Amino acid sequence: MLNYAVYLQLNAMLGEISKLTPLLKNAVGGYARSAETLLCAFQNVVDEQRLSLSSDIAIELQKLISFDGKEQTRRSPRKERDMFAVGCVERVRQSIKTYLEKYDKTFSECADACRQLAAQIIAVNGDMPLGVNAVDTMLSIARTTDALKPYYAQLVGAVGLFNLRAILDSVLPQITN
Repeated sequence: MLNYAVYLQLNAMLGEISKLTPLLKNAVGGYARSAETLLCAFQNVVDEQRLSLSSDIAIELQKLISFDGKEQTRRSPRKERDMFAVGCVERVRQSIKTYLEKYDKTFSECADACRQLAAQIIAVNGDMPLGVNAVDTMLSIARTTDALKPYYAQLVGAVGLFNLRAILDSVLPQITN
């Protein structure tokens, strides 16, 4: 199971790709340099987490770094490298998107279930646990209350306790507001 924090980090990094687009209009060669930096950042995160898509990113990064631009076109070699970098970035984006798709449904369903669980805890307790330990308090209530034990067990089984804690922490502000 993918760590929820890594899932969020990779999704946020995918958003960084849109910041590259204006570089195609600006200085020639700027897109390729920035794309290389972004692909290195993706590579670092994926390698650190030992995810299976590491090789896909490494191959695209190697292609970009070793691009020689010796095609017979009227474009400058730097502009040609920029255009090649667009393809590399798109292939990496698609690889990461495909990898994350298998977790999208699981994490979104867990977030919905956490909202429901929190609502039931509020109904049972009469108030919302607040403070630094709110997540731990809610998980403790869910673990010890007979009516909530099946929901707790199902969520832990689906995403693991560590991810459940992170998802519940991310949805609590939605409930308290």
